[in-house]
Amino acid sequence: MINFEDLKKDFENFDEKCLINRRDEDEEEMEGEGFMEIIRKEMLSPALCGFYYSRLDIKAASDLFGESVQVRERRRMLRDLLKSILSKEDMERLFEIFKAQIDHKLSVYRELGENFPSSREIFEENEKKAEKFKRKLDKILEEF
Repeated sequence: MINFEDLKKDFENFDEKCLINRRDEDEEEMEGEGFMEIIRKEMLSPALCGFYYSRLDIKAASDLFGESVQVRERRRMLRDLLKSILSKEDMERLFEIFKAQIDHKLSVYRELGENFPSSREIFEENEKKAEKFKRKLDKILEEF
């Protein structure tokens, strides 16, 4: 026989068991680290970087980088990926992966702009934002 009361209690406590990785201290530490905050804010906001960086994009970047990031909300995935950076060489390698992904997305924008000339203005604005984000990555790398 299955004791449904115990099962119900386990289910209610399941969320607490899964919160091991969710710590408020981690969020406070992250805010103290300037480059992580800048990347997170810029990269996860399509209005700032010019394109949508999906969970699949972050997962692909982590796989190319050699890290295994659990698929969950984008902010936490990106935080986990950035925390795996141990040296300037690691950061440079990860930023090159990000830039390659950005270039791929920009090629799609360019193709859409060619095929739909009346929409070109929208895509050009997003291209400018993406190029600006790439320059910010370079600046962060220089300052690291």
